Amino acid sequence: MSEERFYSPDIIKKNKKTRERVDNLRKSDSIDDDSVYDLAKAENKFREEYKRDGLLEDCLEKYADKFTTLNLEKFEAQKSNWIDGLTGLRNKKALYGEMPCLLGLAKRNNHDCSVLMIDMDFFKRVNDEYGHLAGDQTLKIVADIIRNSVRESDLLYRFGGEEFVVALYDTDSRLSQTIAEKIRKNVEKSGIVVLDDQDNQQAFKKTVSIGCVGTDQLKTWESTMEDNIDDILEDLIQKADISLYRAKNTGRNKAVVYEPNNDKIIFEKV
Repeated sequence: MSEERFYSPDIIKKNKKTRERVDNLRKSDSIDDDSVYDLAKAENKFREEYKRDGLLEDCLEKYADKFTTLNLEKFEAQKSNWIDGLTGLRNKKALYGEMPCLLGLAKRNNHDCSVLMIDMDFFKRVNDEYGHLAGDQTLKIVADIIRNSVRESDLLYRFGGEEFVVALYDTDSRLSQTIAEKIRKNVEKSGIVVLDDQDNQQAFKKTVSIGCVGTDQLKTWESTMEDNIDDILEDLIQKADISLYRAKNTGRNKAVVYEPNNDKIIFEKV
């Protein structure tokens, strides 16, 4: 998508601050994000009115603010609801807001998508032994390790608690396991250093278990219409979680790819 589509030269001519805010907004936006399109429409409307009314130069910022600054504030407030306050990652709400767009794009381009469900092994022990603040620090450190292990095009979410989800575009189930293994190994070899509730430094190792699934494993992917993409997303999340259960219940610290026709869960995930 070209920059010209989103920015009016008239708008940015006298409003550098607004331009910088738009830049920051775009950097954090995902493919097909509605806020970007709404912003584009607002700026297009401004350009049309500017040309039609022959606005004087000294009125430029007034009209620019009318169609950009107020919208930006609204969009930025909306985006704050999609960010996890602890890790800075996108949250579960963002996942369900963005993933249908990603899947729809993949469907149109005949690409596969995959989902990784990641859970920290024995995370409760960190809270029990060192305190909840140490647990929060651990989550932030592991989130950074995962973020640095995935590709720039991948989307990382904190799904809840000690669970994370990675959305992989143009990635089938086989490649998803390769990426999952990279994440697993990077977490395993990284040292975790935190302060306990007595302000004493504690160092330890952590591992993660990962469930992987790709749209290439879904019988419904080829036949699904775009208006049923939400069903595909739920199917992916469910099957990734099933695979995560298997990783947990067969030794932990491993990445397990979903096995079609084997959805039975025997043990509880702990």
